[in-house]
Amino acid sequence: MTAAAPAFEPTTRVDDVGGLLAHALADDLDRAFEQVVRTYQDRIVSAAGRALGDLPRAEELAQDVFVRAYRALQTYDRPRIRQLRLRSWLFAIAMNLIRNAVRNKRRPTVGLERADGTPLGLADPAPSPAALVERGDDWERVGLAIRNLSPKLHDAFVLRYVEELSYDEIATALSQPLGTVKANAHRGLASVRAFLETDR
Repeated sequence: MTAAAPAFEPTTRVDDVGGLLAHALADDLDRAFEQVVRTYQDRIVSAAGRALGDLPRAEELAQDVFVRAYRALQTYDRPRIRQLRLRSWLFAIAMNLIRNAVRNKRRPTVGLERADGTPLGLADPAPSPAALVERGDDWERVGLAIRNLSPKLHDAFVLRYVEELSYDEIATALSQPLGTVKANAHRGLASVRAFLETDR
């Protein structure tokens, strides 16, 4: 007899959902994997879309993430699946594919400077990233600011401030030390704020 897919209460935290899903996957991979896709696909498409600036490509990339994840899970034993930090693991797969796609696209990038090489000044600490994202009239400018980040700043910024992963989860997803992740996320935030200040 196979276990039913887990029931999710509205108050279930995202971290708890990943743990429930990992246990469900260990019990019945085929049945639970559909819930994994439903739970994480929008966030992965969102992260890929911000990196690539191309929604159809982002959707294709997300499909590839889940195909690779499913194939990997078929090779894992049940205890290993139960121990997965599912969200971090999926984003690790996604970020590798995103990096490859961006590298192949060969888009120009900037760090904490404009495309012409002049440095960007740091803006005041307000508004918050969430406030910037929620302003509909600024959405295109925010997207452009994010796309202009260098790959190392982009990944940390998007996973922290857009996808709202914890620093520990980002460190796992990017295979980087915690201090590096924090520094890159903060530098990415400073760069986005500076871009928005100077692009007015």
